[in-house]
Formats: sequence, C-alpha cells, structure tokens
Amino acid sequence: MKPLELMEQGRFLGEEFLLWLWLRSMTEGGASGEDGDGSGCFVDDSIQLVSERGEVKEISLRKGNPSESREAFEALSRGMRPSKMKLRLLSGDLEWVFTLSAATLDMGTLKLPPSTGKAPHERLHDRIFLLEEGAGHLERRLKIFLRTRAEGPEVLQESMRTWVRAGRSGEAISAGEAPWEA
Repeated sequence: MKPLELMEQGRFLGEEFLLWLWLRSMTEGGASGEDGDGSGCFVDDSIQLVSERGEVKEISLRKGNPSESREAFEALSRGMRPSKMKLRLLSGDLEWVFTLSAATLDMGTLKLPPSTGKAPHERLHDRIFLLEEGAGHLERRLKIFLRTRAEGPEVLQESMRTWVRAGRSGEAISAGEAPWEA
C-alpha cells in the first residue's frame, strides 16, 4: 500500500484527536487530564472542516471565536470533521501557537515563546528546547486521547455527540474555571 493511501486510511484518528482537543478546550479548560500538567490547549481563531458527502466539501471558519460558533457546530452535526485547526498551547508564562493537520498531525506555522538567550548559540538551544517542550505538551495529549479511546471508544464517541448537540443549542461552553487559574 502506498504511503498516501495509508495516511488517508488513518486520517480519521487525527480528525477525532482534533475534535477531542476542541471538546476539551471548551469543557475542561483545555487541560490535558494528566496529573501535574497545568498546561492548557485551546482552539484559536481558525478551523477547517471537511466532508466527502453533501454539496459543501470544505468550510473554513476564521477570525473571532469560531470554536464556539453555531456554524461550527452545525457543520459538525452534518457530519463534517475538523481537518486543520489553529491551536494555542499555554504552560505557565509560555505560549505556543500553531496549526495542526488531522491527516499527518504536523505542526505548521509554529510560533514559539520568545527566547531568553543573548548569544546566537544560546538562542538556538533555547528555541530547540522550546520546540521540544511544546511538542511534548501536544504528545502527552495525544497519548491521553489514544488511551481514552482504547478504554472505551463508544463512550468517547457518545460524549462527542452529546457535546456537538449541546453546541448546536448554545450550551457547550463550560461554566467552570480553567485549572491553572485556581
């Protein structure tokens, strides 16, 4: 089987992961769910949704807060799936902003936290550390998602369906505080 065919077959898992990140950003304050991890991951200002059926094959929602928009939840309820989204990851006073593709789980257009190094080699080491740190936060979330999915895919899918239905009626946003604000 060709590499592109293999990627296409596994794309649904990336789409579910993006949807799970979106759900957690709105219902769990973006928390990873891992003890001791005070980082938060939020959908930023861009979401791309795709579908193989229907007349509309792709919708791009940009600017403002598309993750909480009725248009996004309507698209999800019609069977569209997230294919790419811009995410904001926060840990302490550090912030990473990047796009994540469902098909390949590639981090694109990555904006790292500022480097504190003075010399060029110090900045390079700083940026490599920050890149690894940001990727580590995302990787922990992926592991938690895969573990959750393996323990009960039906439970996960039903929680996502319930969340999408709540989003269509405007009730998907959690009233709780983010864990790092405590």
